[in-house]
Order: sequence, then C-alpha cells, then structure tokens
Amino acid sequence: MIDNVTSSYDQDTASRGTPLDAVVFDTLMMAFAPFETAPELLVGVSGGADSMALALLAHDWCHARGGQAIAVTVDHGLRKAAADEARWVAAELARYGIKHITKVWQGAKPTGALQEKARQARYQIFDDLMQETGIFHLLVAHHGGDQRETIAMRRDRGATPLGQAGMSARRFLRHGRLLRPLLGVAKADIIATLTARQQPWIEDPSNRDEKFERVRVRNALADEPALEVDPQKDAAARHSLECIIGRLLAEGVILHTNGVAILNADVLLADDVDRDAALHALGQVVRTVGGASYIPARDKLDGALDRLRSDNTARISLGGCVLHGRKGGICVYREFGRMAKDPVALDTESPSRSGVVTFDNRFEWQADDAGLGAQSGLWIGPLGLCDVFHTKSFRTALREIAPFIGNLPRAALASMPALYDKEGLLSVGGLEVSKLSDVLSAAGCERPLGRGKIAPVGSWQFAPQVPLWESGFKSSPKPDNLLA
Repeated sequence: MIDNVTSSYDQDTASRGTPLDAVVFDTLMMAFAPFETAPELLVGVSGGADSMALALLAHDWCHARGGQAIAVTVDHGLRKAAADEARWVAAELARYGIKHITKVWQGAKPTGALQEKARQARYQIFDDLMQETGIFHLLVAHHGGDQRETIAMRRDRGATPLGQAGMSARRFLRHGRLLRPLLGVAKADIIATLTARQQPWIEDPSNRDEKFERVRVRNALADEPALEVDPQKDAAARHSLECIIGRLLAEGVILHTNGVAILNADVLLADDVDRDAALHALGQVVRTVGGASYIPARDKLDGALDRLRSDNTARISLGGCVLHGRKGGICVYREFGRMAKDPVALDTESPSRSGVVTFDNRFEWQADDAGLGAQSGLWIGPLGLCDVFHTKSFRTALREIAPFIGNLPRAALASMPALYDKEGLLSVGGLEVSKLSDVLSAAGCERPLGRGKIAPVGSWQFAPQVPLWESGFKSSPKPDNLLA
C-alpha cells in the first residue's frame, strides 16, 4: 500500500504556477533537436511530481510525432515501499498508455555516500538500458529549483566557474545522451501541470530529511535570500568555459584504444590557456583513463598542472593514473599499483547473456560464442601479471611489431588488460591478436598449438564510464558552436 501519494503537495505553490502545455514543452524539447522522425525516449520516473509531469509531457510530445516515451523506474532496494511505489507508477502511467519498465539495483548496498552511490547506479542502469533498447535519448526531471540547489552546493565547496554553473541541460553517457528539458522550469509550474491534469504523485520522505546535504541547502535557499543565484549568467559562463575546454581536448589529446592518452604539452600547458579550462581538461583525461566517475579535486589538479609546467619529465600519481612527461608529450596511463590484481575467472560453460565482462571499470571484453565453447580456464587480469611480459625479448619484439604500444612506459604496458588461459596470453586490450601472436613468436614464446598463432575467442573495447568530453562534440561550420 502506498501511503505517501498526494495530489495537493502545496495548493499555494500550484496556484502560483502556470501549467506546461504542448507548445511550451515542444519549445523546451526542440532546444535538443534534432530528433528522429518518430522519436523514442526513455524517461526516468520515480513517481515524484517532477518525473510524473515529465513522463506525461514527454508521452504527449512523442505521441504527436508517431513515436513513444518509455518510463523507467529504478528500485534501489533501499526502502521497503520502493517496490510498491514502482508498481503504483506503472499502474498510473498505464492509464495513459505509457509503457513502463522497472529495474532493480542488484548487489550489496553501500554504507556511505548513499545518495551519490545510488545516483551512479541509477545512471548505469539507464545507460545499460539505452544500449539494450537502442534508444538514444534519456530524459530526467531536474528543474529550476534543483539547479539553484546544485549551484549553491558547489559554490560552498569552492568549485570552478564550470562547477558553479550547475548541471548541464545536456550531457552524454556511453550509449546516448541525457537531457534535462525542465532545468529552467519552476517547481510551481510542474505542480500546476499535475494539478491541472488531476494526476497524483508520490512524496519521497528522504526529500525532507536534513541528514542529506541537498535538503539542508534547499531549506537554506528558502530562508536566506542571500543564497540567490543567477542561472542565466552562470549558464553563459559555463558555455564560454566549455568551448575552451572542448578545443583543448580536441587539439591537445590523443586517446588510444589501449586506454592510454597522450597530451600535447604545447597545447594544454601553454601560458595563455585559461587556468580553469586547463584544469578541467586535465581532470577529464584523468577521469577517463582511470575509469573514475569524477575528476580529481581542484587542489590536486592545481598541483599537477604546476609541476608539469615546471618539469616536462615529471611523473605524477593522480586519480588512479600516472602522468608521465616524455619527449613525445605527456603520457597518461592507469596506475598499476591502484588496480585490483585478483584474476577475473570466466565461466565458459554458462557465460552471461550478453557475453560482456567489465575489467577495471575501463574495458569490456566481448565473448565470441563460436570460439568460447572450446575454451576452459580463461581469466582476465592486467598484462603485468604475465611472466612473459617481464622478459626483455617480449618487450623488444613488441617495440618492433607494435611500435606505439611497445614504446610506452613499462608501467603503462603493465596496466593493459589481458585475457589468459592455462598456456598464457590469448589477447591484450588495444593490441591486435595477430600482432600479439607475432610478438610471442618473435620472442620465442610459441604456444603448444604451433607457430605461435592464437585463435581469437573475443574482443576488447576501451569503455570508460563517461566519454572524454561528456558535454559532447558537435560538427559545426562555426567554431564557437563546437560544443553541443
């Protein structure tokens, strides 16, 4: 039974608002154009007022264009009522003919930073669903009040201008883009939209619990006019800074399929480069190469940037990565000492339905069903666990046959992902199987099957949690419009 359903959250709030109609919502959506002729959207729906309004508006918008909106509720398994609430959402949306999917956050739950970990899990579930369905657009219901709270929270932490600008209305996940069409809409207008449709919603008790930072900030914003922010000014600052960051990444970074980035010091460390932009660009590279969710803290980035500018041969540990100044540029690679060393055994008799195994939160190995059945004892681990890797003949052959990889620092090679069987190496992420076979043969490490040739049983893909630049790159004849 759902005991926190309401249709009168705040009648005074509703009376102050203006319901969003089809024309207004179309204007909000077309800011993210283009869409398909018959657009398909995923909509995150918790059952709260914001997401329920977004689901109804998105459904009407898609239906008018011959498409469909699919609502997705994530049951985090953190409250007993969550499963009942998901069923309530499904039943309510069914009255409008809206398809609904419930996804459950599986596995052990964290004991600290619960809201943040739940958010990360939720977006991972959304991203996986985008890959599964092939739907490129995900709508979430953050609104103007959420934006004000985010900006206030980030300013309290001393964030850079980009952080102080708050949430972006559009960002990219691995398999699609996340859109926030209500980011400039007042809460009162959202309540008025549901009130006009006589649509109830669910009140999450955690939204009133002051043990959470966002709730405390929300209450402070209501009581302290001094915490007011100027979203338009902040958005303009964000756009200007993002343009610079995008250019720095496009011009100064080469990201290779083996998960190693090469930075052009002349671009990123130039004296006339905006300091905040350089810090963010460096942080984005470290986050992507290290497979992290966030860039390192500003003070850590400040220190690394200053050291690289004063010493072009510096070797710095930062965010689970190593920044290694070399003649050809700054090499950024995963820090071997920060990786889990326990081998990941593969179940070849009953592989997962997708046949995909994630390694070190950065790489995916996709099984080849045709070759997998004949294999046994397969496992995944870093290349540094392999005995042959530590031989001089192997590294010499690697430099001759795959020069770019072979000439990387030894520590960078050690962190590359590898697939093994009982006889040794089968494949290495970022290195063609044929070249690996030639390297082993040239190093005198032929396998018992003969002549050092390896039959592929799967393929590697460098797949960090977020793209190098999650604001996205966009082809445009005007350089000022580089960022989407």
